Amino acid sequence: MMNTLYHFVGLLCCGYLSLYSLVASAENSHNVPSQLASQWAEVYASAAVVNIPRTQQFTLKDDSRDYQLMIKLPKNYQQNSMHHYPVIYMTDGMYSMQVVSGATRFPMNSNVMHQAILVAIGYQKGSKGASSRIRDYTPSHDSSWKLNTGEAKRHLRFIRETVMPFVEHQYRVDTQQNTFMGNSLGGLFGAYVLLEQPTLFTNYVLGSPSLWFDNKHLLKQFIQGVSQIRAISAKVFIGIGELERPPYTHDNHQMVADAQAFYQTLHSHPSTHAGTLQLKLLVIPEADHAMAFPTTAIHGLSWLFKRTD
Repeated sequence: MMNTLYHFVGLLCCGYLSLYSLVASAENSHNVPSQLASQWAEVYASAAVVNIPRTQQFTLKDDSRDYQLMIKLPKNYQQNSMHHYPVIYMTDGMYSMQVVSGATRFPMNSNVMHQAILVAIGYQKGSKGASSRIRDYTPSHDSSWKLNTGEAKRHLRFIRETVMPFVEHQYRVDTQQNTFMGNSLGGLFGAYVLLEQPTLFTNYVLGSPSLWFDNKHLLKQFIQGVSQIRAISAKVFIGIGELERPPYTHDNHQMVADAQAFYQTLHSHPSTHAGTLQLKLLVIPEADHAMAFPTTAIHGLSWLFKRTD
């Protein structure tokens, strides 16, 4: 009888302990997120802004307009005090600086690629990015657009007369090695610079140029007037996504065909046969307009700055 009683009490104790264990586990499981949330709150409270190394921001004026400029110096700029560096000027500043800085960091820091100063030109401060870039990067006025267009001439003057002199005054610059880089409307703007002032830059990296703008006005200018352009001494890299064609493009723009026509037009210039104008066209497999630029940037800059010594 006593053995039976002891056995029953033992079963009750085991059951109670099991139940207590389950309750304790449940309570602890509710405490875990609370503890983690507290830890996360401390992490967020102590978080610091991450900056691109060796990069400064400036504001430059174009009459009543203010533009943000970001400049990143090479890793060995301070130590190599006698060296003068090539400069890569980029449109769409905030976007292009992040892409190009990240893409070139390893090859430049490991001496696979010649080091260069990166200069990213942003949009007019206080304006929406779209309105500033559409106005500044388009070379002709298209009345079908709601936003202002056709002020590329003014923006080119700002770069030539304000941005470049500022950079050359502030830093040790190789003035014979200036590179222009632009994508989309920025690529259209670069094609305009090449047509209007082909000697301003030594190199051009043109990503997915929007040559469709204003019924292909600039492309037609090139095709009709390429023979009138004096001798060109430059390297021109054109990158375009394989899918930048119908049905993948907005309004069925034939961007691949336009880029190929632009390349062929430049190729027909006497400077190509003389060897002073060097060209490269890259059609990027499986890339659409949103994807192509990072590949264009690193391939184009590698073509221009890869060390061969």
